[in-house]
Amino acid sequence: MASTMRRGRVAAPLLFSRSYASGGGTSSLNVGLRLNKLFDRSKNNPNAVFDKGLYSLVCSVEMLTYAYDNIKSKPGNMTPGVTPETLDGISEEVVQGLSESLRNESFKFSPSRRVQIPKASGGLRPLSIAPPRDKIIQEAMRLILEAIFEPLFKDNSHGFRPKRGCHTALKMLDTVAQPTQ
Repeated sequence: MASTMRRGRVAAPLLFSRSYASGGGTSSLNVGLRLNKLFDRSKNNPNAVFDKGLYSLVCSVEMLTYAYDNIKSKPGNMTPGVTPETLDGISEEVVQGLSESLRNESFKFSPSRRVQIPKASGGLRPLSIAPPRDKIIQEAMRLILEAIFEPLFKDNSHGFRPKRGCHTALKMLDTVAQPTQ
């Protein structure tokens, strides 16, 4: 059996400080530098078109390894999808195979497993669990899209953004709504 990937955990990207650096080695550093360049280019040229080199970035073994390192420690990602495979069993050879199948355009996303989970208010809600290989590619695409679009959002936008959410929106509202004296 192929050796399981055992590299340093990649720090989650902190886009506000544009810190994509990781402890995973020079290939992770290269990916971090490329993401930082995308971030800076988007920030400095809000109307720029990003159409060159993005697919090759998604296809690169370094980017897929970076994406794997970014999601491997999150507990929800150890839940098996349609197959019993989890991120725990992903090897370097699997990542290289993913890269090759993306490059030759033979990769196809697999169906997700659909489960019903309980809601706090009662009842159930559907949840789709993607296979681990799909999760790696989805994370790679998320990182790239986040680097491009994050600098374009307004400061008062809080939904589905890194380090922002309902609580930061409420805190901002509380600050703005303070009566002046």
